[in-house]
Amino acid sequence: MKKIYFLFFTLLGMIELGISQDAHFTQFYNIPAFANPAFVGTSNNTYRISTIYRDQWRSALERPVSTFAFSGDLKFPAGTGRNSGDFFGAGIMFYHDKLGAISYTTNQIAVSGSYTKLLDRKTNQYLGIGVQTAIQQKSINYSDITFQDQFNAIDGFTLPTGEELPANNLGFFDLNLGVNYSISPSSRQNLNLGIAGFHLLAPNISFYSRDEILKNQISVESQLPRRWTAHGSYSNNLDNSKRLETRLVYNNQGPYQEANLSAIMEFTNPSFKSKGFFVGPGLRISKAPDTWGMESANITAGLFLNKLLFSFSYENALKNLASAGRNFNAFEFSFILLGDYTNDVDICPKF
Repeated sequence: MKKIYFLFFTLLGMIELGISQDAHFTQFYNIPAFANPAFVGTSNNTYRISTIYRDQWRSALERPVSTFAFSGDLKFPAGTGRNSGDFFGAGIMFYHDKLGAISYTTNQIAVSGSYTKLLDRKTNQYLGIGVQTAIQQKSINYSDITFQDQFNAIDGFTLPTGEELPANNLGFFDLNLGVNYSISPSSRQNLNLGIAGFHLLAPNISFYSRDEILKNQISVESQLPRRWTAHGSYSNNLDNSKRLETRLVYNNQGPYQEANLSAIMEFTNPSFKSKGFFVGPGLRISKAPDTWGMESANITAGLFLNKLLFSFSYENALKNLASAGRNFNAFEFSFILLGDYTNDVDICPKF
């Protein structure tokens, strides 16, 4: 019985957390428009198409949390002369997240634009800024929720509810901004630093705010907290066949904070640089709301074949959720298709 109560309140807390927080990806750099709008158009290819799917808590929930995102971005030269080496980026992203237990669904379509300035040609220093506008829609399925007054006092919750419920969907405009800096002092090394702000307008996501009758009786304000992101990565070619990339991403949204640390080792054949594989571990630590602790560990592996890149990640919870007798894990798959090589520096980390 203690295990049942523990699991119930654990899942209840996770649902509350999921509603007030953005989804997160283990392979955050593989969906660039979601990580930082300034990443749009920053690969060393004419275009980039990315898809990613995350399946979370399947072994613990009858209907797991699932997240899917698709993005495509293009790169355009900014001009000649003083602007030689500068470029524009443009992209589009679709995002879908579903909290299966109550069918709480988020859909978003976003359009991004960026400008990246070449600061120094000798050391390949770039500074980019990106802006992203989005339309977001949220919905919930009331048939998946049971209320107290539905109990028939005999054997189940079969009665209709008397709760006054608002419309079960809403939409709003969203605005995100990002800045990214990159330097490659040699062909063997690259340092990348960036910051981004999401939901800058802090939109009201209360379903009651659209109900003219109910909003006069209860509070109708429930702002989507702004998400602040800071990230950094360092890549170093150890020799002709091995490259090591380390990364750190920090997110702060409302009272919740998290940091993602990871390292990826890439292996290639010097005679076939366009083919190879990669593997590496990762760790997520979080603070929600008062105490920092290790939340999960993950491992990512994949391969690249010319202009195609495939990645797979497995993530497992490290908190004391195991005492509930359930395994809170997640699987993640991503696929990237790249356009023609442009001979420029690859500013956006990958894998």
